[in-house]
Amino acid sequence: MAFTWAGDLSGAAPVVKVFKAAADCYVGQLVRADVNAGGTVEPAAVAGAGPDTTSFIVGIVTGVVTSPTYDSTYKGDKATYDTTQATLVANDPIGPAKVQVTLVTPTTLIKGPVVKDTVGTAPERKACTTGSSDGLTFVVATIDTSVSNYSTVYCSDGANRGEYRKVTTGNATTQTVLVAFQNDIAVGDTFCIANVVEGNAHIDFDTQFQGIDSSAALSNYYKAYVHELNLEKAGEEYAVFALSSAHLVLGTGV
Repeated sequence: MAFTWAGDLSGAAPVVKVFKAAADCYVGQLVRADVNAGGTVEPAAVAGAGPDTTSFIVGIVTGVVTSPTYDSTYKGDKATYDTTQATLVANDPIGPAKVQVTLVTPTTLIKGPVVKDTVGTAPERKACTTGSSDGLTFVVATIDTSVSNYSTVYCSDGANRGEYRKVTTGNATTQTVLVAFQNDIAVGDTFCIANVVEGNAHIDFDTQFQGIDSSAALSNYYKAYVHELNLEKAGEEYAVFALSSAHLVLGTGV
């Protein structure tokens, strides 16, 4: 699974355009405006600031127009960026590499996997090593880190199974929540930990720009509003979100 169009808060239908690629692009990627090369769009970048101010997103690649080839790493069709006469003449249809892009606006809902660094790798899911009788804190074996107020813990095994809580103070081992879990937290309870929260969120993308990175440190980030966060099944974690207009071509522009 990669990024897909999941509807629009206004009820609008998806708007699809064809753009010249300025780099190799893959179905399911978020793409940004190309302002310094020979194409129109290129894959999005990891956030360059907190919040990002340089990567203006155009939309989601939903098809490859020019000579599509399947890529097993990205698990989708690929458009190969080329610039010479010989390669352009060999393309089908003849000419520069082009991709089909579904445009993203401030009201667009985007569905994407929540992954650890790259698509196909599930978020961290660790057993509790120190629990609590008040449901407010617990310790897990070392993870990359969690981000205070912008990470979620989901109990996937134990008395609190199915419960989500926002981490209010977090790090690589100890997780503290302000709203208690309803039951005591016991050694051996298992939690999925991801650096994304429902509602007002800071997020960053995985290395392929096909999902949300569950382990991003979020010192740099994109602003988003997460409408749904599902961490229930390992390997199938996902979020449905809208990006802030500050990050969109069809928001503030470039």
